[in-house]
Parts: sequence; structure tokens; C-alpha cells
Amino acid sequence: MSLSGSREKDKFLPFLCRYLSRKKVVMLILVSFALMAFLTSFFTTNREDASESTIFDHFNEAYNTSLQFSRKFNNSSSQATLSVCEENPIRHFSSPSLSTESAIFHSNFCQNFAFPPPPPGVRRRPGPRPCPVCYLPVEAAIASMPRVPSPSPVLNHLTYFHEESSTKTEPHEGSDFGGYPSLKQRNESFDIKESMTVHCGFVKGCRPGYKTGFDIDISDLVELEQFHDIIVASAIFGNYDVIQQPTKISDHAIKNIPFYMFIDEETENYMRNSSLLDYKMKVGLWRIIVVRNIPYTDARRNGKVPKLLLHRLFPNVKYSIWIDGKLKLVVDPYQLLERFLWRHNATFAISKHYRRFDVFEEAEANKAAGKYDNKSIDYQIDFYRSEGLTPYSETKLPIISDVPEGCVIIREHIPITNLFTCLWFNEVDRFTSRDQLSFAAVRDKIMGQVDWSVNMFMDCERRNFVIQAYHRDLLEHMPPPVPRMSNLKRNRDSIPVTKSEGGNLIGRNPVKKSPVKRGKGERRSRSRRHSKNPSTRDNLVF
Repeated sequence: MSLSGSREKDKFLPFLCRYLSRKKVVMLILVSFALMAFLTSFFTTNREDASESTIFDHFNEAYNTSLQFSRKFNNSSSQATLSVCEENPIRHFSSPSLSTESAIFHSNFCQNFAFPPPPPGVRRRPGPRPCPVCYLPVEAAIASMPRVPSPSPVLNHLTYFHEESSTKTEPHEGSDFGGYPSLKQRNESFDIKESMTVHCGFVKGCRPGYKTGFDIDISDLVELEQFHDIIVASAIFGNYDVIQQPTKISDHAIKNIPFYMFIDEETENYMRNSSLLDYKMKVGLWRIIVVRNIPYTDARRNGKVPKLLLHRLFPNVKYSIWIDGKLKLVVDPYQLLERFLWRHNATFAISKHYRRFDVFEEAEANKAAGKYDNKSIDYQIDFYRSEGLTPYSETKLPIISDVPEGCVIIREHIPITNLFTCLWFNEVDRFTSRDQLSFAAVRDKIMGQVDWSVNMFMDCERRNFVIQAYHRDLLEHMPPPVPRMSNLKRNRDSIPVTKSEGGNLIGRNPVKKSPVKRGKGERRSRSRRHSKNPSTRDNLVF
């Protein structure tokens, strides 16, 4: 409506105010606003549902399995039906090509590098020390990435059992998450064939993290389904560690290598209350993945799930680097892969223990330190002894150790390495969570059948590229740092010194000198020792 003239405007405004002051009109306006708000929220919810449905559809399309399985096995002992989850085919990745001259230069870069022994420990910092390691430059390491996956000896196709309800039929440890494989199934899983089906956690479904225990949000599952050459992964459960930020990472690695940190809800609550985690779910380089419905009550055992089963959580990844939550990475991932995998044509690398190399000694050390129940440790070691495990000796060379320092794992995701970590996890699920005790048993069984080995490098080399921090509980109970001697000296020098009326120094305590014993020939006369000279007291040096 268009109004002209001041008189018409003056008539319209009072009329509008009187009309709007009526209760029915006000109620009508409020109802209109409420209806608009309801419709807005309704369409927003539908849009979010549609978006989530789209994400889930994309998740279904990305994963190369369906809920209908064609192969089923009847297990008469447990009266359950086992289904098979197919493994996603790994896409072949292309790496930058190397010219002949650059290839020769890169191969000769570390040729004259002499491996020095680790420096000895010092009084202030006892224990093992890092040693120098020759890494290729980042550009050369990137260029040396293999163009095709490494061959997997004998085993070419690996699938996993799926069982909606698992039953414990034997008096051993285990979990619903692991499926309680029988002793017969365990022994059969060590019989390496061209095509195999084994237990490998997540038995309640074929999509690890989706209603299987160790559950992950669908939006994060879609993220885990992406194709990557390399990933770096870690985990903190039970708010056990303080998150460490990687340093000295190249721009190319920051752009192309994602860093994933798995946490549980307890750790998530602490990080949110401490303002470390926001809605972006990023802490520095780490992309935070929250895990719900964790399968174990032991936080350390929960950490073994992403540590050993990364190939199930990341089905479309070629290489992975695992570091424990207490470690800080200080070397570029491309350089690590080149140094410990590609340079040696290896597919699995882990460092040896810094002190022990025998499983039986490691078991006794775990019992002495109270790392696990002694009875369970004895049961596991006696079981391995009955299977033929012997103490380490020189007859096992070129194997240099039976005990790993398992806080870092560098691996290529191919069927044989996936089988190794599956069977290693099954031992952790069946016996104790101390993975150092079961490593050699699984490795030796596989190496006894196929031409495959583990690259075990020195512990001082591991300490070159990761810095180990203390667990959170130790940090919280540590006393404050002691001030340095230089600070104490500076503080003492800053104390004002004044002279009293008698000439004595005030403000500092005089330093008492210990008496010096003298021989008979050096004994002074009594009168000289006790002579008092007031002028010398003022010239004392404090």
C-alpha cells in the first residue's frame, strides 16, 4: 500500500497500532511464526537425513562387500554360521619416475655411511640412546617409492570370517570382538595357502567400525575408505597419553599423507574440556577419530585394534606407519619408508627390543614389572614352549631378536603382512595383551612356510626418528623441575651485601671451611693459630 500525504500517514499509524494490540491478532502472528519455525526445522532435518543417507550410500558403494554373503560355513562345535567378508582390491598407485642419473645418485647417497654404535649413556640421562641414521632427501625418498605393490608369497587372496553371534567353547581367553576361534581354527590359520579365510577381529560385520564393536561414525568411516598411498596412525585410549605433534614434516607429506589419531570417549571428553578439540576434529596434524563401544575394558588392549588391524580400518591404503600415542614423530614419513622398507625390499619393519632378545626373558621381565597377571603369562609361555618355541640362539640368524619394541610398525598392506598382523592380533586376543610375547611365535610359523621375513632394525635407529614422552599419569605425579645451578648462583649473587658498623658483612652466611689436618712438621705454634687480627676478618672472601 502506498500512502501519500502526512494526514493519511497520521491516520494509518494509530489504526495499525490498535489493530495489532488485539489478542487474536497477536496469537495469529505467534502461530504463524511457530509454523514457519516448524517447517524450517522439518526441511532441515530431512536435508540432514538425506545427506546422511547419501554418505551411507557412498560408504556402501566404496566398500566392495554387501550384507548378503554367498559362502557360509556351518561350525558344528559352536552351532553358528560363519560368513566370509571379501577383501577390497588395492588400487595400483603410480609414483614419480626417476632418471638414470638421479637413481644412481640416490643409490649412492648413503653408500659410505658407516653405522656407528649408539653413544654411551651419561649420568644425567642413563639408558639407551639414539644413533645416527642416513636418510635420503625427501624428494629422493618420494621418487624411490615402488610403482607396483610388492609380491605376496604364496598367499594372494585373504578373506575374513563374519559371525553375528559368537560363542566361547574352549577354556581360553578371547572376546566377542575376536570371535573366539577354536584351537583347530587357530592351527589351520597358520597353514599358508593361496586363498585363505581367517578370524581378524570385527567378526560381527564386514564393515569394520560399523556395528562391529570399535564403532566409528559413518562420516569418519567414509574418510577411512579414501585411497591413500601412505597414512600415519596412532591411538590414545583411557586418556593414557598426551597427544604429541609431529615435527620436521615436509610440505609434500602434510599435503598428501593424513595423520589419524583414534581416541575413545573418555579421551574425547578430556580433550574437549581442555579446549584441545573443537568441531573440526583436528589437533595440529592429527585428524581425530572417536571410537565408541570399545570391545575391551583394558585401554592397552583396545589400542592393539588399530595397531595391528590398520589394513581392516583402511582397506584402500598402500603403506602405513604406526606410532604409539606417547611418541613424537620427528622425521618425514617418506624418509622412514625409504630407509626401512624400500631400501631393503621389505614389506614389514619393526625395531628390536633395546635390551632383551629372548621371549622367555621378556616374560620374566613382564612378571617382575607387574605388566600382566603372572599366571596368564606362564600359561601363554608354556603353550608356546609346547608348540616348539625355544630360547633365542645364534642358530636363528639372520633373525637378530625374538622380542620387538612394538611401539613403531612400518608396513606395506599386502596379503601376507595382513595375515601376519591378523594372526598376531588373534594371539593378543586369545592370551595376554603383551604383544612382545606372541610376536616370535607367529613370525616363525609364517617364515617356516613362505619366503618372507621381517626387517628388525636397531632400537637406537628407532629413537632417531621418534621421541618418547611419559604417560599422563607419570607426568601428573612428577615433582616440579629443580632449578639449575646457574640460576641458584645468579640468585645468590643478587643478595645485597652491606657492612655493619663494626665492619662485618651482613646479608650472606659465611662459608665454613673444613679443618685441614697437618703433619708434625707442619704443625703451627699455638700462639700463631689463635692470633686474632681484626683487619683480616673484613677481607674474607665469601
